Amino acid sequence: MRHIKAVIDTLLSAAIILLLTGFHTGASAKPTLSWATNDLIPFYINDGAYKEQGISDQLIRFFETYLPQYKHVRIPMTMARFYAQAQQGDLVCNPLLLKTQNRESFLYYSATMKPAYAHTLVSTHPVDYPAEGISLSEFLKNDPDGLIVQAERSYGPILDRIIDQAIKSGHAKPSQLTTQQLFIMIEKGRIIHFLDIENSVTYYNKMHTGTRTLYNIPIKEDRLDRFSYLACTKSPEGQQVIAHANKILKEKAANPELRTILESWMVPENLPRFRRFYDRTILNQQ
Repeated sequence: MRHIKAVIDTLLSAAIILLLTGFHTGASAKPTLSWATNDLIPFYINDGAYKEQGISDQLIRFFETYLPQYKHVRIPMTMARFYAQAQQGDLVCNPLLLKTQNRESFLYYSATMKPAYAHTLVSTHPVDYPAEGISLSEFLKNDPDGLIVQAERSYGPILDRIIDQAIKSGHAKPSQLTTQQLFIMIEKGRIIHFLDIENSVTYYNKMHTGTRTLYNIPIKEDRLDRFSYLACTKSPEGQQVIAHANKILKEKAANPELRTILESWMVPENLPRFRRFYDRTILNQQ
């Protein structure tokens, strides 16, 4: 009888240990943080010689390094799917996103991280323009070809208003085409121009040496004082990610490691202006 009791005591002890171990393992498991990725060059570069060297690719690696308390998972998804997952409360983040009033209803944003890239009219032909650039609103009124813009994408509040009006008047057409597909179309001569960031053209010209040269046409209404942010689901979990990230961004704002990432794929001629603006706006908020 005493032997049976000893066996039972041993089994009970073992069960308690396993139970406690299970609780401990569950409690210490890292929460999963999903990063939205897509094919918006040069934010994400999914193949070729510069694979995963896009600015957003690099920022995800940066946050993976400095937010080790999370299990990081990269998931290819359209912007529409990213918005849908954030709206339903899944913990998902975009490493570099502009603010809009609608997005703020379901996303938390980090502290200001980066002055946005300059938007330009990407064209197969050089265009004469004044020093301040062409007026996009006037250009669209007289453009016989019409402008293709990417649906579910923000070009900044000022250009968004101009584009929305142009869509209503029939001078611009929203499309589900990706950036890469638009470059293929302009290379084949199927479109004459489209709207994008200067860095996309930097990437294109670098990757297509000897083929069609594309030109960056400055836009008068475009402003440098637009900013990009880390954006995560508007939930307690997303708020915690943003709090952790803000601490890292404050510590690293002046560090060459982060600044080198933020300057990726910029037009060299624009670097001095960008750096002065970064110092005046981003560093001064720290």
